[in-house]
Amino acid sequence: MSLHDRPSAPAPRLRWTGILFALAANLFLVTAAHLFVGRLFGPGALAPELLATVAAPVLAGVATALYVESRGAMHAFIGGMASAVLLGLLVFAGVWQMAIFAGAFCTLGGALTEILLRRRRRDR
Repeated sequence: MSLHDRPSAPAPRLRWTGILFALAANLFLVTAAHLFVGRLFGPGALAPELLATVAAPVLAGVATALYVESRGAMHAFIGGMASAVLLGLLVFAGVWQMAIFAGAFCTLGGALTEILLRRRRRDR
């Protein structure tokens, strides 16, 4: 029996608390990482800021997928992209590319965690 032959159950509904969690986690972790890297390496250090823009959102996406337990990638996508607006205005001072990357990496963290969680459930 292939994957396409099985009757599929409807996907669980998105929870607004999961979306809000992703938004808040991404906003908090990226802001904290941005402030920490700014104080540690000084303003204008690009490489550490890129690291903070990648690592913190991935961690937010992982936390979101673990929090909601199902459809973690969708929750992380909606919350991460909603936080991109706030990050672009408040944290990155109008540098929208960094804010959009932060939202995208939040989605990536949620998607990878969801894949690993599905694989773990399937193996049981």
